[in-house]
Amino acid sequence: MLQYAVIGLGTLGHSVIGRLMTKPSVEVLAIDTDMDQIEAVKNNVTQAMKLDSTQREALEAIEINKFDAVILTIGEDMMASILTALLLKELNVKNIIARYSNEKHKSILSMIGIDHLVSPEEAMGIHIAEQLDMSNNLLLHDLSEHHSIVEVVVTTFLVGKSLQEIDFRKKYKINVVALKRSSVSILGDTKVNINCTPEPNDPLQEGDILVVAGHDKDIEKLSENFQHEQ
Repeated sequence: MLQYAVIGLGTLGHSVIGRLMTKPSVEVLAIDTDMDQIEAVKNNVTQAMKLDSTQREALEAIEINKFDAVILTIGEDMMASILTALLLKELNVKNIIARYSNEKHKSILSMIGIDHLVSPEEAMGIHIAEQLDMSNNLLLHDLSEHHSIVEVVVTTFLVGKSLQEIDFRKKYKINVVALKRSSVSILGDTKVNINCTPEPNDPLQEGDILVVAGHDKDIEKLSENFQHEQ
C-alpha cells in the first residue's frame, strides 16, 4: 500500500487527489489549514486533517517521513511553501514534489534541495495529454485561484504567423500547451487533430484553436488584444 500526503487543498491539490485516488492500493492524507477545504475533500480521501505544515511538531506528530511521497501544492503563499519544504527536507521525507509559482520560488526550492518541481502550466500540460479521449475532446480547468487554461480561437491577424513569430510567452506571458486543428477526410468527415507539442515554426491556420495557460489577468489582456486586432 502506497501512502501519499498532499499539502495544500487549492485547485491543484484537489486535482492531484482526484488522480491519486483512482489508483489501486493508494492511501492519501489531505492537509490544509483551512477547515472548509478539509470538509470539502474529507469524503474523497483516506484521511483529511487540519494542520499547519510550517510547524515542525505538527509534521513530526503525523510521522510525515514515513509517507512514500509528499506533494506540496501550496502556491500563492510562497513563505508557507518554502518553510514547509525546508521542514520536509529536515525530516528526511524520501520523495518531495513541490509546486512553484514563479522563478524566484523555484530557485529557493531548488536551493533547499527539492528535486521534483512543477509549475501549474507544466502540471496542466501533462494533465491535458492524459485527458484526451478517442473523440479528441479536451478537458479545460482552472489551474489555481488565479491561473486558468482556456481555448483561444486563432483570429484573422494571426493566420500565417508562427508561434515563434508571435512569441506568446514573451509578449503576453502566456504558455501555448496545445493546438487543435480541424481537417476534412476524403469521406467528407471533419476530424480534430490535437498537437500537445505544436511546432514553433508551423504557420497558424484559419479555424485553429490554441489551448493556452497562464494568469487570469494575462489571459484577459490577450483576449482584449485579439478582439482589438480583429
